[in-house]
Amino acid sequence: RRINEGDLFIALPGQRDGHDFVKSAFDQGAAAAMVTQIPKGFDEKDKLLVVDDVMKALVRMAKIARNESKATFIGITGTSGKTSTKDMGGLVFKSFGNTHFSDKSYNNILGCSLTLATVPKDTEYVLVEIGTNNIGEIAELSQIVKPDHVIITDVSIGHIEGLKSLDNIVEEKASICLGQKQKGTAIIPTGIERFSQLKAQIEGLGSSVISFGEDETSDVKIKNIEVDSTFVKAKILDQEKNLLDLKLKTAGKHYVRNATALLALTASLNLSPSKAILALGKWNPSAGRGQVSEIKFKNGNSQIAIHLIDESYNANPGSIRSSLDTLVNIFTHKKNKCQHNRRIAVLGDMLELGSSEVKEHVDISKFAKLSRIDKIYCVGSRMRKLYDVLAFSKQGSWTETAQQMQNVLVNKLKNGDIVMIKGSFSMRMNTIVNELKRLNNLEY
Repeated sequence: RRINEGDLFIALPGQRDGHDFVKSAFDQGAAAAMVTQIPKGFDEKDKLLVVDDVMKALVRMAKIARNESKATFIGITGTSGKTSTKDMGGLVFKSFGNTHFSDKSYNNILGCSLTLATVPKDTEYVLVEIGTNNIGEIAELSQIVKPDHVIITDVSIGHIEGLKSLDNIVEEKASICLGQKQKGTAIIPTGIERFSQLKAQIEGLGSSVISFGEDETSDVKIKNIEVDSTFVKAKILDQEKNLLDLKLKTAGKHYVRNATALLALTASLNLSPSKAILALGKWNPSAGRGQVSEIKFKNGNSQIAIHLIDESYNANPGSIRSSLDTLVNIFTHKKNKCQHNRRIAVLGDMLELGSSEVKEHVDISKFAKLSRIDKIYCVGSRMRKLYDVLAFSKQGSWTETAQQMQNVLVNKLKNGDIVMIKGSFSMRMNTIVNELKRLNNLEY
């Protein structure tokens, strides 16, 4: 679907076999195709690279590209915040030289290989997002990426169904340092439950640790976080005791942590902090990861205008709390007329939590700032557990699927509402976002 003129089309196997689309790829301008067999409709003029195993060949391409590149490679992992940190980092490092990073959440063996295999020859910085669902996955990817430096954004409960325990999650995140070249720098967060354990494991692998966070023991400290309408400001005290003023185009306080990790890294590389802060000020949250938009539509004779916070891409316990915090703090500045409007959370199931899934969903009800959220709408069988323990005044509606919630929600919204939508990727919470945006494009 994304083929460009001159590209190599890689015919990956799967439920939809890439070999079925080789002809289409050539029609769209592909220069060649990598295949395991001669596809149907093969034209003699088309160039084929025939291999025993397409995926293994792609990984070999990635390894060769990595070994031949003279760029500085930065690996980014964490329970949450990986993609936003990678996107922020892309802007930051572009201000210092030619920078390469994926435009999507490419963090598995396929995604990392695609990112590496497409590194241009003149690249100076490469940012690679590294994710995991199972034990050993990050270690394997780290050996392919061979990062010079790493950032760990967060270590908390997530994908615990495959990783089994928080101890395993700590070990898995620390293993990003296994492939580090010449044992470089590891930027890690304070304020997490197993900080000492994470630090000890990373130092045991020979990496040099720089910590960041609001904790007073942090090497790079976050101070005075303040939300002003749709902006968040903070003071960052770096390792040299310089005080930096940071301002981001988001109301999400958790994005300050991602930005601070990048400032810690750029400082360790002796790059200009003022240039990095200027670049961070240009960053905007992407669709599904905190993007804010105004939606206007007609419902019967009523004209409705709401603010939508799109957090629909994915969810785990930590990121749910961060998104609820954003909902509570956005548009609260005294000059902002939205401060008295209803705040509505639409939450879909969090998946891959194993035996702790019921507890983690119910525990959302204990979030201290829930008192400042007017209504909570829930989607999915797991979020039903939360819905059932909510105070009656907080209950919006519950549906089994996001598609069912679309119509329910639209008919419940009032002029001036602030709505945040969040859930695991396979819950398809983005269908609710898409429906609201579709209504926005109709005549108002």
